Amino acid sequence: MNINSEKVKQLRVQKGWSQEQLSEFCGVNLRTIQRLEKRGTASQETLKALAAVFEVDAQTLTSSNQPVPKRAFTSILNTLKDFDDFQSRADRYEFWWFFIFFVLILALAETIHLAVASAVAIILLIPFLAVSTRRLRDTGQSVWWQLMYLVPFGVLLVLYYLAMPSIEQQKSV
Repeated sequence: MNINSEKVKQLRVQKGWSQEQLSEFCGVNLRTIQRLEKRGTASQETLKALAAVFEVDAQTLTSSNQPVPKRAFTSILNTLKDFDDFQSRADRYEFWWFFIFFVLILALAETIHLAVASAVAIILLIPFLAVSTRRLRDTGQSVWWQLMYLVPFGVLLVLYYLAMPSIEQQKSV
């Protein structure tokens, strides 16, 4: 879930708390607070804990009231930058733009040479698995469904789960 990291930081500084103190008050790991203030992503439980500690409504901490840049290039760069983030969530927009980028780069590399395509596939594998994990988490599915990539035609099942709407969108329908 996207959280307004600047708002959280501002509230923390207003209270005169360090990140360690905030993590103790919320009952979450210090690493979670650091990631939240850096990337602006956290789980629903962390959001509720922050809202309770700061004594504010949870909606005031979400970044849905801020315009989110939905440009494809920015989304792809953010996915590459967050190649090691397997914990937060990714919306459909972020995943599918990176998927298109992944397929196009692999196709281009394969036209150059098979060895280049193999190198590109190895380099982009971790960011792809990370964004797939975040996307599956956002749909409420188990991240272990990615093992179906290893089964013939299993990728179709995984793509179905990746195309599902977010949990928040499923609840509102």
